[in-house]
Amino acid sequence: MDPDKKDFYRWASCTMEPWDGPALVTFSDGRFVGAILDRNGLRPSRFYVTTENIMVMASEVGVYDAPAENVIQKGRLMPGKMLLVDTKEKRIIKDGELKAGIAASRPHGQWWDQHVT
Repeated sequence: MDPDKKDFYRWASCTMEPWDGPALVTFSDGRFVGAILDRNGLRPSRFYVTTENIMVMASEVGVYDAPAENVIQKGRLMPGKMLLVDTKEKRIIKDGELKAGIAASRPHGQWWDQHVT
């Protein structure tokens, strides 16, 4: 595991309970829309992306009727994974890229060494 990612997980473990589900949490700041699934994966989270550049995410299949020929991508979040949509750049940022960016964004290892004994 990348050292920055390991440091982030170690630091974040101070604020997250080991049992954090079942939950699908969605969030947005107006530009970014994201979702994270709990580590146990007890709540399904499926998504479609259509030719109209619409993403639909829900815990059940069939909540949005789209003709099959209009669906260009199907997927689902796996336990503990995240998904982020950048509406300005019109792209999906998947878990690996997203977590690498978060892990490298702050000195989590330094914070750990300074504040945790």
